[in-house]
Amino acid sequence: MRVKFKFFPQVYTSEGINPKKLFFIRQKIKRGKGGYFVIVPSEKEDELLEIIGSGELKKSIYDGKRLIVGGISDDKEDAMKLVLLMTEDCRRIRGDLNLKEFIACGQFF
Repeated sequence: MRVKFKFFPQVYTSEGINPKKLFFIRQKIKRGKGGYFVIVPSEKEDELLEIIGSGELKKSIYDGKRLIVGGISDDKEDAMKLVLLMTEDCRRIRGDLNLKEFIACGQFF
């Protein structure tokens, strides 16, 4: 797997993610292991964000891609909750809903 990741120190995480183990969780995600989900800006014009399972990252369609990780969750339902939280924070902090730029700048808090 040749996915390049950019993880910000203040990445959104679900309640099931232990902050003390975040480094190891990131390593698992990089290897396509574990049952984690990452929230990244979508490359598609008509979509803002994508939720991708760590196992999906092994697929060849992700080879050579650079993914900016805005959130990490331990299940898909919590990933959806994180997207909602990110949307609310983006609107509060930036005054708009440009989630792609919000994640790309990496200053969530």
